[in-house]
Amino acid sequence: MNAGLLWLWGHWDSIYQRCTRLQYVDKGNNIFRIVVLRYRGEPLVTSDQHTICPGDLIVKLHIHNYYFASLCKGVKDELRLVLLLRRHIMHSMPKLAAYLEKLDRWEEVKGIVGTTMLHKGVEPLGFSISDVPMNWFFRYKRWYLRLMLRLIHPDGKERVQRLNQEMPLKRVYMSKEQLLYRYGSGAHQPTGEGL
Repeated sequence: MNAGLLWLWGHWDSIYQRCTRLQYVDKGNNIFRIVVLRYRGEPLVTSDQHTICPGDLIVKLHIHNYYFASLCKGVKDELRLVLLLRRHIMHSMPKLAAYLEKLDRWEEVKGIVGTTMLHKGVEPLGFSISDVPMNWFFRYKRWYLRLMLRLIHPDGKERVQRLNQEMPLKRVYMSKEQLLYRYGSGAHQPTGEGL
């Protein structure tokens, strides 16, 4: 990625972070940012059979795209890019669980929910996947995420054009119980599978 473009993105990202109230899990050391809010959408049934309903308090999960783009600077190989993303997600999940357990309203939170095009292989990590309604908001989000992929991916524009139909926007989510079971301080499962 062009150094000047990355610099501009960094300035835009700091404005975006302030406007959206995103909180860093561990700035500079974690691929996730979060915001606590009320869920608005269809009921979601998690892999461990908990239900996240409209109005429930959730943690909205965001991949910190600028941070990841900075890590990928100079990476030309697609496989290396995928492995780098996987490694950072695996490294970030236990820290995410520890951070969330300290939130003031953690007892009220039902789960974590994110929206992404990078959903292949997330189920072994404990996430469930569902479609999103393609209203104006999700159309904008898909456009934005495709732009991010063009900037980060070594093949950029060609990759996005090639995978246009294979990159649907999906909702990924996990119950609070599953998050703590897999990634909390007393984690019960190995976390090396998937993605």
